[in-house]
Amino acid sequence: MSLRRNSTAQIAEPDLTPGDTVDLAALRAMKETDDIEVWVYFDEDLARSSSIEADLEAFEFVAEPARPFLELRRFLQYMESREPGFTATIKNLKTEVVAVGERKAFCACVLCPRPYVKVLLR
Repeated sequence: MSLRRNSTAQIAEPDLTPGDTVDLAALRAMKETDDIEVWVYFDEDLARSSSIEADLEAFEFVAEPARPFLELRRFLQYMESREPGFTATIKNLKTEVVAVGERKAFCACVLCPRPYVKVLLR
């Protein structure tokens, strides 16, 4: 997995397209190497019908573990705390890429464009 330059912006986007199948280990490596946001969704309808920003706003007051989506790092931390050794099995967990792009997110105190991948856990 790699990043490609977006011709209309100065940031790079993940070299994935909606419909691709990718395992969680590859997504974790991409996140660590390319500094992208990876959002893991557990509800297919929500994953396909809304934006990350809308979901973050709609679930603002819901505890992270109870949300139907989590940022990959938080998902892996949570699962490892519930099932020690979980991260050793993530190569077997497949996801479907639902969306790829960029969104505005705060980096420190500055609103910056951030590349992201939105996936549905299968």
